[in-house]
Amino acid sequence: MLEPLETYLSLFPLQGGPVRDPFRRSLALSIQWYDCLRADIDARQDAALCDADRKIQSHKAAGHPESGAGTREDKECSRLLQQRCPACFAGNVFGRSFKEGGDIHVALDGNFHHRHLRNAGDSPHFFHPQYILPKRLVDDVGMHIQSLRGSRPKPHHSCVPDEAIDDCQRTYEAADGRKQKTSLEHFDDSGIMALVCRHDIPLFLANIDSPGEQQKYAIALIQHIFSLLPSNATVVALYDVGCVLDRSLHQYNILPEPIVARLAFCTSAMHAYGHQWACQLVYNPRIQVGTGLTDGEGVERLWSRMRKLIALERSSTVSSVSYCLTVGDEACKRSRRLWLLDRQASAIGQELRDDLGRWLQRRQRLGVDAQGQKAQDALHDSGIEVPELRCQWESQRGAQLSIRARKL
Repeated sequence: MLEPLETYLSLFPLQGGPVRDPFRRSLALSIQWYDCLRADIDARQDAALCDADRKIQSHKAAGHPESGAGTREDKECSRLLQQRCPACFAGNVFGRSFKEGGDIHVALDGNFHHRHLRNAGDSPHFFHPQYILPKRLVDDVGMHIQSLRGSRPKPHHSCVPDEAIDDCQRTYEAADGRKQKTSLEHFDDSGIMALVCRHDIPLFLANIDSPGEQQKYAIALIQHIFSLLPSNATVVALYDVGCVLDRSLHQYNILPEPIVARLAFCTSAMHAYGHQWACQLVYNPRIQVGTGLTDGEGVERLWSRMRKLIALERSSTVSSVSYCLTVGDEACKRSRRLWLLDRQASAIGQELRDDLGRWLQRRQRLGVDAQGQKAQDALHDSGIEVPELRCQWESQRGAQLSIRARKL
């Protein structure tokens, strides 16, 4: 039974009170109200489906205790992840080793162009983001990391010499959380960080409200996705400075050990060649065993899709009904910026999910078949047996990862 229209109208507060007659206001406000209404209805439907699914599993477990139905949460990803990318998360077999590629590949990156002017102000809270992590969750991770920084690092074994990772940390701005990429005197929100799957579908976002790309944003995203995965699922995370973040997780108890043991890092393919050679031997996805054709640049492609929103998010002079950003001549306020990013991520995710079949077909033809044939031709032209090539490669890799080779 549908609820009265007045109930739905009261779901959208504006200027401290509910909207009673949004159609007398601007078209942008009407579209914004309608979008919030649709999102609320979808959330209620998902909640009803999840509740029904839990009841079905409980009934099966009560009737057949030996069936193991009560351990379903340990065998499947959350319903949310399955809806966002069924190709990555709809399976029920997990626990593959990293040499086999792991179970799930994700990519992370931050963007400091999606900023918001401080003098544009804020608006009352009017929606619950589906993609953006709560600020409290991110801040809690940041405080936890800060509390560990003064402690002594744990002894750990790393294939890459610390000198090489130190050089990478000095080279990349993303590795320096104290590096000020934007002025907080003029901007209250300085950027956004995204987590996408290997099919470029956005999974979660984290709003950046600090001047630099601190580790808390990447760790909060990783921690959140692990909370929605089976307890034995393995994840390969591709990040511009994955080598630095990997060392931090092994030096300090930032994440629980069960998560660290099921998490492996790579650098994104485009940024990998800016790292030290010793770092590339371990973290370059084109060299590491098991990563296949995953390049970790899906976040860059997401930024390309969202670049048209950059000026609209920060400028106080833009008034565009087509993007539903403004109310009269008012700027895109802080809450509306988050709403816009969240809804844009949802639209992109739905489009890419519907295109998964063509995406897989295209990658099979242009990637696996074409590049695989080129690799086979190169091996054949070399005239050397594959076992001998592998032996020579392992010898070269071991020699170039040694501290002695680093000092020479």
